[in-house]
Amino acid sequence: MRRINLCPGDRAAWGLAPATAYRGRPAGWPAFVGGFMERHGVTAVLMHSEQRPYHHEAAAEARKRGIDVIVTELGYLRPDWMTLEKNGNSVDSLFPTDPATIRALAAEAPPVDTAVRYPREAGLETVDDLKTNLSNVFGWFTYPHYRQHGLYHPFVAYARFLWREGHVGRRTAAAQAVRDRLTAPFFLFAMQTDTDFQIRTNSQYSDTTEALGEVFASFAAHAPAGMRLVLKKHPGDLGPVDWAARVPQLAAAAGIEDRVDFVDGLAMSAWTHDAAGLVTINSSAGLDGLAAGIPTITLSPAIYDVPGLTAQQPLDAFWTAPQAPDPDLFEAFRRALAASVQVRGTIYSRAGTQAAAEGIAARIVAGTVNAPDVADRTPPRYQRAAALGIRPR
Repeated sequence: MRRINLCPGDRAAWGLAPATAYRGRPAGWPAFVGGFMERHGVTAVLMHSEQRPYHHEAAAEARKRGIDVIVTELGYLRPDWMTLEKNGNSVDSLFPTDPATIRALAAEAPPVDTAVRYPREAGLETVDDLKTNLSNVFGWFTYPHYRQHGLYHPFVAYARFLWREGHVGRRTAAAQAVRDRLTAPFFLFAMQTDTDFQIRTNSQYSDTTEALGEVFASFAAHAPAGMRLVLKKHPGDLGPVDWAARVPQLAAAAGIEDRVDFVDGLAMSAWTHDAAGLVTINSSAGLDGLAAGIPTITLSPAIYDVPGLTAQQPLDAFWTAPQAPDPDLFEAFRRALAASVQVRGTIYSRAGTQAAAEGIAARIVAGTVNAPDVADRTPPRYQRAAALGIRPR
């Protein structure tokens, strides 16, 4: 195995194990990584999140040479799973969208073990994040041309995190007050973070604000008069937008300010259990909606955007006659997913990280990454993505 470190944070995470350092400019990276693959006879490239700029370019160089691209991400199943896919995640996933194929895969797969094996270790994520970002900030001169994939300086994000945590009680109480007075029917919109590549490269939107404008216009024109819309902020959103102020402004512009609630607290399950439906761009929160049995629609392609699971109708029609998911198909989907592109483990637990690493290595060695017979297919979500202007990029 050979590894390339791109920044001081990579070096800190990798420790003293052998690695090649790339200290050149971003413009020189494609030629460097392509040459590296050729010199060392690389047969597969493993990366975490293929949409990060350096990773995206490395994947393109690998594909030019017929080299497998294998990508990890946080699990589609939560909380202690990791995703492992050949070719890519989300829009680039090769996981099937055909219900019959999914049911056939599920028939050969065991039930999904939903028990939590690797509980999240308090503080571990913070320690690892600090190790990476402090190394990048104070050791920048060792990799002087590195450009981070995040949108915000780490210290700015940390300041926002501390402010957010300092107001957790107030945020939770405000969300609970909305939940206590809220009665069905209402729709739920699961917000996402603008820094997430699910928005930046896997959706047709420049940011969440653009998506909200579309959703609010549709809701204003087509939702029944007595219907309400609840927007739940993503718990990891550390961006500069004050959504508590921005959402009412956007709702007022659409003429529905008295029908929209913004909340920044409580678990997703507190909202999904009696919602009339869930709308999302392409968030994994859509799986929470499907698990709760409520109609769910994605504005952009998602791994779970499958006929019979998500509503395949236009958003304008969703407000009045939302299509509910097939619970048997959802169970088949989870079985097929777990057996093909999910590995048990998590980066939020030391034991979970070890388990994930061992499981990922075993899958790669055994050649069982992805569902059977999909290696040479065009990603099945490309057709919808192309229609929305998302791919190619």
